[in-house]
Amino acid sequence: MAIHLLGSNALLLLTPKTGSTWIRRKIRELGLAFEDVGDPGMREHDLLADFDRSAYSFVGAFVRDPLEWYRSYWSYRMEKGWRPQYPLDEHCESDDFETFVRRAVTTLPGALGNIYASYAGEPGAEVDFVGRQENLQEDFARFLDLAGERFDRSVLAGGSRINATTIRPDYPEELKELITLSEWETMRRFGYLADRPDPIGLAEAQRRYPQEANDLRLLALWTEKIHWAPDDKKREAGRPVPADTRYARVNSNFALFAEHKKQDPDYAGERYRAALRLDPDHPRTLCNYALHLVEHRDDVAEGRRLMLRALALRPNHPHTLGKLARLTADRLGDPELAEVLYRQSLAANAAQAELRAEFAGFLAGRGRTGEALALLAPAADRPEADRLTLLTHATLLARSGRLAEARDFQRRAAVATAA
Repeated sequence: MAIHLLGSNALLLLTPKTGSTWIRRKIRELGLAFEDVGDPGMREHDLLADFDRSAYSFVGAFVRDPLEWYRSYWSYRMEKGWRPQYPLDEHCESDDFETFVRRAVTTLPGALGNIYASYAGEPGAEVDFVGRQENLQEDFARFLDLAGERFDRSVLAGGSRINATTIRPDYPEELKELITLSEWETMRRFGYLADRPDPIGLAEAQRRYPQEANDLRLLALWTEKIHWAPDDKKREAGRPVPADTRYARVNSNFALFAEHKKQDPDYAGERYRAALRLDPDHPRTLCNYALHLVEHRDDVAEGRRLMLRALALRPNHPHTLGKLARLTADRLGDPELAEVLYRQSLAANAAQAELRAEFAGFLAGRGRTGEALALLAPAADRPEADRLTLLTHATLLARSGRLAEARDFQRRAAVATAA
């Protein structure tokens, strides 16, 4: 339930994990006239929407640094138990803090921002006062002053923390970075972002594309997520991934975003170069920057050099092999070598549906339609075949005069998912 201070007609909403127990004790020690208002079923944490704001002369709430809020929340749940009626508990429960954070930032990104908005109000419609748990004594005194309450300041001094947990998990910088990304706007809104580093340059990218600010934040989180499994294996093998490599991956994906979604090759080039400064030996970045140079500067020689450098670092890198195959076929005029590279790429990763379809088209273009059909047939015959594979197979069948079969694959392609 919330606290209604009768002397000043002020309402204080109690945001979870922001010092509510201490506040309640101090109100009693101060001898202030108050009453609990709201729904007892809310366990002291009624939301702003549950009250008529116009009925109160002053409304306040508290927030907390999201980095510490998530650690405190997890520690509390480890001691008191998880409550699946709450989304964070339902979707993110884990007895491992790292797993909890990873689930929270990818399953419910920005969850704490929604919680804070439920107490402090939405941006532009905030309550009259928002205090910070880190300055609980001073800010609570300020709230009482502004509300018009008379009180003895000395009562607020001293006293131990209340409701503090004894569990305190390790908190590596990588987890702090994840929470910062997840709660970026909330940290900015309540003044917690200024002290946090921004190693991926998210703020700069958001300034350039303000309409896509949230997409960029989610892209950064997605980039982290897709690398957790391989990175964890490396870590278990005693080969931890350097932080600069993680930052380089995000910069590289920001470059792809700028190049392909925003048609902004200049900024894409800046981001590729930033990625390579962080990790000069990252094969995918080298390959993508090579493609960028070929497409936007017509620098085929430099593009080829960068791709070969990527392959020198990782000889069986399927992405680079496939892109070099296409460059070799289209711009370097060496179809024999291109075929070798296509085959090497598929041997390194047989699950490349788009590359397989491209290679089939390459073979058909050289008058080898039968080989192209044989290459695509196993994938095209699968019930879960993607649209590109089905359409390419249909085209090759039509070219071979097998029109009825081609129409059948076209019908399947009409309802299939994209590659």
